[in-house]
Amino acid sequence: MNFRIATITAAALIAAGALSTAQAAVSSAGQLKVDKSTLVDLGVAPSNTMRTITITLPLNNKAALTAFIASTVDPTSPNFRQFLTPAQFNATYAPTAAAVAQVTSFLAANGIAVTSVSPDRMLVKAQATNAQLTSLFGTAIHTYSANGGTFQRNTAAVVMPAGLQGLAVAVAGLSSQPLSRSNVKYLPAGPEGLSAPTPLASAKPAVATGNPLGYLTTTDVINTYNGTSLASRMTGAGKTLGIMTFAGFSQSDAYLYWNYIGANVLPNRITEIGVDGYVGSISDNGADETTLDVEQSGGLAPQAAIRVYEAPNTDQGAIDLYATAITDNKCDSLSISWGEAEIAEDPSLFATYDQLFMEAAAYGVPIIAAAGDAGAYDINRSVYTYPSFTQILTVDFPASSPLVLAAGGTTLPQVQVHKYGSITIPSERPWGFDYLRDYMVANYGQAFYFANYFPEGGGGGVSVQYPLPSYQQGLAGTKVSGVGQSMFGPGTYNPTTGTFSGPIIDFVDVPSNYAGRNVPDVSLNADPYSGYALVFNGQLYIESGGTSFVAPQLNGIFTLIGQQAGGRLGQLHPQLYGAYNKLGYGAGSPFRAITTGTNVFYSATNSYNPATGLGVLNIDNLAAQLAPQ
Repeated sequence: MNFRIATITAAALIAAGALSTAQAAVSSAGQLKVDKSTLVDLGVAPSNTMRTITITLPLNNKAALTAFIASTVDPTSPNFRQFLTPAQFNATYAPTAAAVAQVTSFLAANGIAVTSVSPDRMLVKAQATNAQLTSLFGTAIHTYSANGGTFQRNTAAVVMPAGLQGLAVAVAGLSSQPLSRSNVKYLPAGPEGLSAPTPLASAKPAVATGNPLGYLTTTDVINTYNGTSLASRMTGAGKTLGIMTFAGFSQSDAYLYWNYIGANVLPNRITEIGVDGYVGSISDNGADETTLDVEQSGGLAPQAAIRVYEAPNTDQGAIDLYATAITDNKCDSLSISWGEAEIAEDPSLFATYDQLFMEAAAYGVPIIAAAGDAGAYDINRSVYTYPSFTQILTVDFPASSPLVLAAGGTTLPQVQVHKYGSITIPSERPWGFDYLRDYMVANYGQAFYFANYFPEGGGGGVSVQYPLPSYQQGLAGTKVSGVGQSMFGPGTYNPTTGTFSGPIIDFVDVPSNYAGRNVPDVSLNADPYSGYALVFNGQLYIESGGTSFVAPQLNGIFTLIGQQAGGRLGQLHPQLYGAYNKLGYGAGSPFRAITTGTNVFYSATNSYNPATGLGVLNIDNLAAQLAPQ
């Protein structure tokens, strides 16, 4: 059976009588407007509850900092790879001590005590009661429940008090709602089932020898993407890579994995850093994510040291996570495999993220993030699933930031043996489960396909927060945001059943034809059907995938290239796009074009495209371009 997934527009819903004209009013911000529909309001939070907040101060000389960052990755500049120390950054670009003193004084006048200031003076932390925060920032704070947990959050947008205007760009900490999602994926549950974990003692590694599906290791990444020369010479020795995460893990799993693949790893190489007092464990939601991040990055760079930064999964936790890893300045590269739909982010916090990512670039530290596992429909991966909600083209953050390298996903050539026949993938293509649509619908029904396989694929699309960056301008294959992109659905949420009902409302409207940052930048295999082995909780799991694997793999690969370069690489985008503009897909190119298939919307082409970015890597060629011997 063949069918078309249609995007339902506001006009169509109005014509059908399902939506009033008033409900279809467009929001200019393109931000999720009624995300509280999934929450149960338990009323005003106790007024005397003490909270910690983080206030962001603006950087100085931002235009000059932007120009400096560009010069550090321009091979013709005398600043090429001449990065700043924290002391140099603080002297020229950080907020001044006087600005911190002004903020501290204002807070003290309102009975709020400052508890700490970040090393770059960008973030001021303070403790206050809910009553003080409500008075100061003009919004009530309620307690909510969702997904079996409770948390507090503000009921309206923060209004910066007059005494902080011009001194502060944002405040975080009024909400303790968990937001970020792990981008690890396993084969969908259902009649064809999942593979059970295998006791490690009885497992046999399948390394570079025509691997069974779902059984790949970091050695296969090197072999599949032509990195054998680099890996034979470089091990990551003397380098430190960083993992940023919202869950703990067990270090023993990583060492088991590296032993399983025969990697000669640096002893005692893992250091865990708890952010905001967070103490992670193997029982955390998302511990498998942290585990695979460490295993994959460390398997590709076996002699590199690894620092794992673990933080609470909140807006404030995310800011403090990035700030700690960046101001620490001990990692030569950083990656994160968590994210959320860009349109679900608090828009007031983007300025804080931007400043932190600029600081990392000034230190020469590239940041890599998973582009998401919902194809082109990032928000529909959460509770807003199709067909209960209209599908809407969206991208994942932080991958959508122009200062973050977005890691996309592909499917490797294979023959999949299913219960009712085989499916052949003749060549590498974007990861998108639309290639299973006809089979699943014919054998299990359309509802099964939508419940288990849509939207699943490598994240990609167009940001509506960030304009097209300079390195993508004039690039063939980039897209603008889609027309008529609005998400509608039933507005009443039942937390007991986890379902929606009631009248159709407008949840979000995305600007049309916006020339925004395109993601991803590059891709590697991420499909769980051509996926990876994972050691977790002492057992071997196979058929694991997601762009969660690609981000740490790129972290490991760039660690090897950084070792060959003899120093930090800096922001990667201008260097990668510069190599593409110079060589295309010709001889010596660091990229191989992926030209067939979709990520469930965008098509792969013989150019840049939002399904696979510049394509997949030729690692040895990339090393030759970024770090010629």
